[in-house]
Amino acid sequence: MTELRFESLVMPSASMGQDNPLPDLQKNMDAHANIDIDRETISAEESKYMGWGRVNGILPYTIRDGYNREKAPRAWKAAVLRNDYLVATFLPELGGRLWSLVDKTTGKELLHRNPVFQPCNLALRNAWISGGVEWNVGIIGHTPYTVDSLYAETLTLKDGTPVLRMYQYERVRRLVYRVEALLPEGSRQLLVRVRVDNTSDADTAVYWWSNMAVDEREDVRVLVPATRAYRYEYGNMLTKIPVPVCNGRDASHTTTINQAMDFFFDIESSQRRWIAALDSKGYGLCQTSTDVLQGRKLFVWGMNPGGRHWQSFLAQPGCAYLEIQAGLAHTQLEHLPMPGGASYSWVEAYGAVQTDPKAAHSSDWAIATGAVDTALEALLPRTKMEAWEKTIAAQLDGRHGKMIQLGDGWGALEARLCGSSFSTHGLRFPARAMHAAEREWLALLENGALPCPDPLALPKSYQIGDDWLRALEDSIAGGKGDHWLTNYHLGVMKAYRNNVKGARAAFERSIAQAVSPWALRCLAVLSAQGGQADEAADLMLKAVSLKPQRHLVLEAMQVLLKAERYADMAHVAASAPAAIKKLGRLKALRAEALLKLGKLAEAERILRSNFQMTDVKEGEVKLTDLWFMLCELKGISPDENPPPAHLDFRMR
Repeated sequence: MTELRFESLVMPSASMGQDNPLPDLQKNMDAHANIDIDRETISAEESKYMGWGRVNGILPYTIRDGYNREKAPRAWKAAVLRNDYLVATFLPELGGRLWSLVDKTTGKELLHRNPVFQPCNLALRNAWISGGVEWNVGIIGHTPYTVDSLYAETLTLKDGTPVLRMYQYERVRRLVYRVEALLPEGSRQLLVRVRVDNTSDADTAVYWWSNMAVDEREDVRVLVPATRAYRYEYGNMLTKIPVPVCNGRDASHTTTINQAMDFFFDIESSQRRWIAALDSKGYGLCQTSTDVLQGRKLFVWGMNPGGRHWQSFLAQPGCAYLEIQAGLAHTQLEHLPMPGGASYSWVEAYGAVQTDPKAAHSSDWAIATGAVDTALEALLPRTKMEAWEKTIAAQLDGRHGKMIQLGDGWGALEARLCGSSFSTHGLRFPARAMHAAEREWLALLENGALPCPDPLALPKSYQIGDDWLRALEDSIAGGKGDHWLTNYHLGVMKAYRNNVKGARAAFERSIAQAVSPWALRCLAVLSAQGGQADEAADLMLKAVSLKPQRHLVLEAMQVLLKAERYADMAHVAASAPAAIKKLGRLKALRAEALLKLGKLAEAERILRSNFQMTDVKEGEVKLTDLWFMLCELKGISPDENPPPAHLDFRMR
């Protein structure tokens, strides 16, 4: 008999801290959003949507970079599905992530289960965690809700099978999406039905990848029914290669790969979609789906010191994982077109597969993949997957369940703004989910004006939609809401649209009404983007003098660095509040200023102090670059003086 229960999952957890109040005018982008393509190996048809549908950063979302690395026990809400064969644990407060999948017949964990909650800077909103299965929607990169709560409710099929539904409204593409999980009685596979809906009549772009982490070991082989793949070696171009063996290296054995690498597999249209990671006994996780989810991917960190460091940095020493993924497109360079009002849905299955070990590890790729194909078909026929999709859609679409957890209130607010032109496609976004950030914008709709807070108070949230822009402009034109916060938000919206002249005018008007560090900082960003480094530096110094807030101080240091004002950097670092002085990012920036000022001994003390730059970004090599700069200035060989391990995050 299948059951669905809500329990507590306690694990050592870092604090998320406070979100960054500064809008993303830097146009933060994922590592896959702008990659060169090898035109000799990849055709124009294959690359049709590569690079299409890009957005200007992650607005309206705020950046989640306030986390630390000090862990304490925390109880997370867990939704646990059980039947005779599997135990599946989901965490609705962490993007609905499938945290654990245990095969009861063997007692083995099929996923990589992170022993801790430790955010790191790998997502568009910065904070990201490794482990389990993550549901990625909207724009290239990890979902905006990867460490945020989804709505959660429970339903049942006609035969009594319990269903966990988790859903949310994605603000950039204006999509609603749902993840519906069930374990039918007697099933050895966890079924996950996903549906993505366009809430408006306007065309948009869509992106989806289900990102699975499994343990990485020497005996684990990744199998997928394809003989070609699009390979991306971080820092190089995307090229198409044969798999599994290319230039004498077998990519299916990931511990032979020395640097971070992506393989996007080119599966024939007639072939059933699946990907598996099997051990020396031919046993392990296999994921399959109906054909809408056409892409499959392998990601590895690589065996170099930087890759190993990332593995432990995301979890703890001794943890190692690889990622196998499934997506709507062939690669993660692509968004796909989605017509107004359209819906896409599919069913995925997760569970163990057992094959003949010799076949699974055969040097003949066709024998190895054929063995999984055969075992999977016997376990869960392809036609049965298609039947499940029809059954789930027929029995669940249009139905509400028992609400267990609320998400945020942005969906409710958008429905209030757009009225009948906003379709939730049968999902509920109750008004009671709105909190202070949403209610600020609700006041604009109901009263014709945003509230006018103290200009030193941290901004709560942002909007970018055309309807919100018109509402702000009407508020200003009517005189009811013509104050510093309204013009500040107007400047953010215009900057997002690359209207630099209009944005600058709005920020300047905001400052004329009430001087705020937030508008000064935004003007500084525009000045820096326009090549006016000294003007940007002066504006940031003024912003910090008004409020030496964490994010303002760090941005001021970076702006001063670009302006080559190293003495000012040293002054800002020295005068920062004690809590900010402890930040690894500030220490790294201070070390760089000291190197530029010729104070090598002081800089070296910082670099050797085993500090942690908590928010080091995926692909960022600032710390090793500082070490190499120190070596050069001291006239010593970096080969004979390699970077200390705590500085090395190089992915290649």
